[in-house]
Amino acid sequence: MKIRRESIGLIAPFVVFALGTFAGGARAWDHPGHMTTAAIAYIEVERQRPELMDQIGMLFLAHPEAAPFWVAAGSARGKEATRRKFIECARFADDIKFTSTDQPNWHTARWPIVEQGAPAEVVAAAEARQGRPAGQAIEALTLNFAMLENPESSPKDRAGALCWVFHTMGDLHQPMHVSDLFSAEFPAGNAAASMSYVEDPVTEKPIPLHILWDSNALRSPELADVDRYAEELMKKYPRSSFPELVEHPFTGQESFNTWARESYAIAVDFAYEGVETRPDPELGQDTDRLVKNMMAYILEGVAPVDEAPELPEGYWEQLQITSAQRITLAGYRMADLILAAADNIETQRAFLTK
Repeated sequence: MKIRRESIGLIAPFVVFALGTFAGGARAWDHPGHMTTAAIAYIEVERQRPELMDQIGMLFLAHPEAAPFWVAAGSARGKEATRRKFIECARFADDIKFTSTDQPNWHTARWPIVEQGAPAEVVAAAEARQGRPAGQAIEALTLNFAMLENPESSPKDRAGALCWVFHTMGDLHQPMHVSDLFSAEFPAGNAAASMSYVEDPVTEKPIPLHILWDSNALRSPELADVDRYAEELMKKYPRSSFPELVEHPFTGQESFNTWARESYAIAVDFAYEGVETRPDPELGQDTDRLVKNMMAYILEGVAPVDEAPELPEGYWEQLQITSAQRITLAGYRMADLILAAADNIETQRAFLTK
């Protein structure tokens, strides 16, 4: 597949098909991936600022929907209870899917990728976005980080903001959450690859390309498996292995767009390159039918296609390497955001008390 990357930015209203519903509903990195980023961030924060962990643990008690955190803690107490709640915080935004507090537009920031030779009307549809991504993950991260670092935020608001910061950080590091493919088959975009099916190398059954990237190497949400994976990734990819942490350190809200663009470049240069997919056969039908198909897959593992193309040789291996690196990098950056927020709060409070 040959692709162009010069056309970037909102699907025109007449071609939306409400596909953002799928892209927003898909679970970036799935639960295990989000949990792994948080496990890495916890290790980093505790190493650098161990005194913060008690404060963060108390913060979870003020969360407006605290029940999932008590469930996550289980019978654990003290430091271990805090750690488990910390890890739950990263997946919380997926755990509240389809509830009154869900924010479906906060999970993606999707710029178009236009297939080489796409019809003129497809190119026009992509260009109608006018340089802006579909989805508000970047705005959500900006908003929630501002609330997190504000010393005047209530504990309730800061606890809610912390979990959205965790989650959107993970989302923006997943290439499928920052891209839509525009082609003759997908004139309105492929909804972050949730409408594009390939054969899952693990199950040998059809799977949306988006969810293949979400699930990647770790498919177990068991805490022991997450902990083992986090330790493995940190050993394999220490901070020193990421020039991005030096070249693009956190310098303020403009960093969020830069980090999302890193993922977009991976989508362009690798994630779609040479990959043959099979579209949802109901693509041209009403949105309700598409929603039903996607929900059947997410909840029951039932795909609307009986078979799908195999991945190119070597693709699955490289996908696992790439996703592991992005998950690890997101964990380090997550820790950096927590430390930056804590430093800013302490600086402002010190100034206000002088």
